[in-house]
Amino acid sequence: MKTTISVLFYLKRAKVNAKGLVPIFQRITIEGKRIDWSTGKYIQANKWSVEGNKIKGTSEEARTINSHLDLLKSKVFSAEKIF
Repeated sequence: MKTTISVLFYLKRAKVNAKGLVPIFQRITIEGKRIDWSTGKYIQANKWSVEGNKIKGTSEEARTINSHLDLLKSKVFSAEKIF
């Protein structure tokens, strides 16, 4: 039986910090059950691409955070291969 796993990154806009930045959260869905937690990264909301689930642009900040998000996603899928 094949297990369905999906990974989504989103902004939690209700949790704006004192600097006006919002946290990026990760959602993992396994067979319809969701797990959400913070990635520990904060950005300006207008820099986020909802369609791409990542930061827009090619700035140093965008490259660094996007590579961190890719690493988190790859960890989920590499853990899936173990089971």
